[in-house]
Amino acid sequence: MASKERLYEVWMLYCSKRDPDYFKKWLEIFIGSYEQCLDVDFEKPLSRPEEVPPVLTLLPDNILQVLRHQLLQCVQKASDGLEPEQQNLALLLLKFLIIICRNLSNVEEIGTCSYINHIITMTTLYIQQLKSRTKEKEMMDQSQAEDFVRHALAFCESLYDPYRNWRHRTSGEQLGSVERSRQKYKAAPLTVEFVPFFYQCFQESEHLKESLKCCLLHLFGAIVAGDQRNALLAISPATMEVLMRVLADGYMGNTSSDETEDWDSEAVSPMALLTLGCLREVVQCLLASSSDQRQVEIVSVLENYFKLLNSDPAVVISARQQQQQQAKGRVPSLGRHWECRFVALQVHMLDTIRDMFLCSDRPVLQAIFLNSNCFEHLIRLLQNSKLVNARCTTADKDQKDITNNRLQTEGDAQVFQGRLDSLAVATIKALTTVMHKSPAAKEVFKERIGYNHLYEVLISLNQPSRHLLKELMNMAVEGEHTSVGLLGISNVEPLLLLVQWLPELDSPELQLFTADWLRRLSCLNRQTRATCVNAAMVMRALVALERHERLHRACAE
Repeated sequence: MASKERLYEVWMLYCSKRDPDYFKKWLEIFIGSYEQCLDVDFEKPLSRPEEVPPVLTLLPDNILQVLRHQLLQCVQKASDGLEPEQQNLALLLLKFLIIICRNLSNVEEIGTCSYINHIITMTTLYIQQLKSRTKEKEMMDQSQAEDFVRHALAFCESLYDPYRNWRHRTSGEQLGSVERSRQKYKAAPLTVEFVPFFYQCFQESEHLKESLKCCLLHLFGAIVAGDQRNALLAISPATMEVLMRVLADGYMGNTSSDETEDWDSEAVSPMALLTLGCLREVVQCLLASSSDQRQVEIVSVLENYFKLLNSDPAVVISARQQQQQQAKGRVPSLGRHWECRFVALQVHMLDTIRDMFLCSDRPVLQAIFLNSNCFEHLIRLLQNSKLVNARCTTADKDQKDITNNRLQTEGDAQVFQGRLDSLAVATIKALTTVMHKSPAAKEVFKERIGYNHLYEVLISLNQPSRHLLKELMNMAVEGEHTSVGLLGISNVEPLLLLVQWLPELDSPELQLFTADWLRRLSCLNRQTRATCVNAAMVMRALVALERHERLHRACAE
């Protein structure tokens, strides 16, 4: 109550004396009362403010007019460079707008005012300043500029994703259609300035902090998740070009000058993971729209996606070498850490394909994937995976002396085999997802690829893990193989493949594990027995038994 009285008192002083210092003081008191509502860090869990900010009608009558005037003055001076005091005022104005928008009934009115365009103009200037790298700029404290950019992007989020749908999804919480239907207030209409602003931020941005780029990606995701109408305006050829370029940079590591992370590290960059989340939202949004509403078709998104998924590592590393040579004169070589990240990102891309199918119209999306030759791309991914290892092994030999190389060869081979196996598992999961409950998709796979070819590709990757064998069983039941009693056998072909693979398994333990589960799956009931008999599983078993010397005794029995 004391703060409200103080606010009234300071506002009266401002109105009588027209002293900007009183207005600034009023903003500071107001922001201090509702600081919990700011929530500008996209990475942190959402907080629940104890007190909701007031509706605009409870604020001073001419507050929006004063706000617009002060903001316009800041914009006009920004091109020449704001003094620290003016920068502080601009940030206070921005914080006030964020807080006001946390009362969702205010979003529509704030969104229709000119504030957002003024904010984007200033943010563009600040980002250009942060992207440039001169000796003078390196000596300057850029923290105020960075702080303004973070708050500006959070303000945009409060306008275009008022219910924080994107933050809920990135934290692992899925909002269903019922929850979405209960969202009473709509997002503000997206400004036409957004797409050029987003595109320009990522041009020649090697000196822009990765953390700020992540905020930009969070904002794009928020716009797509916040409102279907805005999403279709934001999903354009320009923004898709940015997302694919960021994802491609994920193969080559961090290029921002501020971070010290070695580009040859094994970790997938946060930017790449955020981009995958954005692409998942993009595909699901486009799927729910009509062709006359879309600027970009899902087929074109998938075409670029699969092209990147099957990138030739030699081409990628060559581009990186040229980039480093031009920038610093230091030419990195292709090593096993880089290769590890390369495979890890491919696994994440495969997992994202599965996430795309968490939608209401799976059959349509399945048809689009089939038209995009997804089966051919996924099989080619496995075929190309050994090429990565061969090139990296050669590079490792160049980097290490002979003694160290001998000591590490066996361990490196085991590590790579584990990564290769995780890639194979993710590929099988993606194949299962595309074929799930679709006889037509299964038939297309048999005609275009065939399970014999899949088998040949898998055995070329050396010995499988238990995880990979389980995943083939999951493919057969289109769910957890342990639930076969409820699910039944939907696709018997992977089981035939496993019977054929038994003699090739070097591990007696894996032979016994696979044979035991094959027996359980095929003999569970009359229906599963009939399915396996009709698929000639008995003949496959007899062929495997002809190589009894390769089978463990218990497995053969």
